[in-house]
Amino acid sequence: MINESSHCRLCEGDLKEITYLCDSPPANNFDNTFQSEETPRAFPLILDFCNDCYNLQLRHCLGEDLLYENYTYVTPKSESLELHYKVLLDYAAQKIDKFSNIDVIEVGSNSGDLLKYFSKHVGSILGIDPAKNVSKMANESGVETLNSFFNIEVAKTITPIKKNIKLVMARHMFAHNANPSDLLDGMQYLLGDDGLLFIENAYAIDTLMHGEFDQIYHEHMFFYSVLSMKNLLSKHNLYLHDLLFSEVHGGSIIFIASSSNIGSTENLQKQILFEENLFQDNKIFNIFLNKINEVQSFINNIINDAEKNNLIIGAYGAPAKAFTMFSTLGLTSETIKFCVDTTPTKIGKIFPVSNIPIISEQQLSNYDYDILIVNAWNYKKDILAKSSNLFKKGTKLIFALPNPESVEV
Repeated sequence: MINESSHCRLCEGDLKEITYLCDSPPANNFDNTFQSEETPRAFPLILDFCNDCYNLQLRHCLGEDLLYENYTYVTPKSESLELHYKVLLDYAAQKIDKFSNIDVIEVGSNSGDLLKYFSKHVGSILGIDPAKNVSKMANESGVETLNSFFNIEVAKTITPIKKNIKLVMARHMFAHNANPSDLLDGMQYLLGDDGLLFIENAYAIDTLMHGEFDQIYHEHMFFYSVLSMKNLLSKHNLYLHDLLFSEVHGGSIIFIASSSNIGSTENLQKQILFEENLFQDNKIFNIFLNKINEVQSFINNIINDAEKNNLIIGAYGAPAKAFTMFSTLGLTSETIKFCVDTTPTKIGKIFPVSNIPIISEQQLSNYDYDILIVNAWNYKKDILAKSSNLFKKGTKLIFALPNPESVEV
């Protein structure tokens, strides 16, 4: 199912087009075998903006059947994520009374890594996730997880069991729902009168300012700023209280909200003024479009030079953003010979349309290569830390974003 919107999904306001990036297959959905036939498996990635409520949204939303039919994303293990979990835990523990006794709910909990981190410090944990395979993995690892799409009906089945819910978290999933009102109604029901809500997403301002066009894929139906989130929460009697920022996913924001009005922090007030200035006269959109052109030129020059010198190009990382990068630049298996990844559910699969095969790090030693385009650039520090042990000497690692850079191993 595909839903095309001509008006803002949050307030029904008029929209203006920011960019039509490309047609791309649904992210995190891979093929099992090489596909030679032409099939209509790529769909438009068009970003629109609402002047009324500052909402940024995809024009075309794909249904659950297309997004999650062959879903393979599993939360990666990394030192940077562990540090991020600690920041969230410390903040929550400081804000919530009798923290060690509370029930914590995570919506879109994936493999349950965050909840497992919290589990030693709180009364109980519970995850909700729509992907059957990752929910199974979470339960097998000891993280109680409901395999379901979240809404108020699901929330009503939880409150009789979890009677002291003071924290509801949603990390990098809130933008994955074409109707966020369903999510917020359920979250508010869980929280009662004195709980906190953490909504973490890639920050729209960072995405635009850094030219991170590969953050635009079909799972991300919305790109939230402070202004758009504040407007949305207010419609559901929720109050934006504070903000946290993180380098996760190339620049993320954690919206701290409450069901009672406990006031807004100075940090939040300053960010609202900052955003209002950026949206004036399309400043931020002009920056974004110029950055896209810069990245495209950078990658095209590398590819042209490699062809002249008979150099072999591969890729490192098969995250969702790789689908947009390959599609926007028109890269296929003729140019990118393989893509390395560490996720078991992805290894051995093939990118749809581009037909780029995915191999493991262990298999990399069997391949010839000179250049690797790093799609998982948001884990740059982690990748560089192990680069001398993983890649052959002289390999050029290409980080297209957030600032185009070539690093030789």
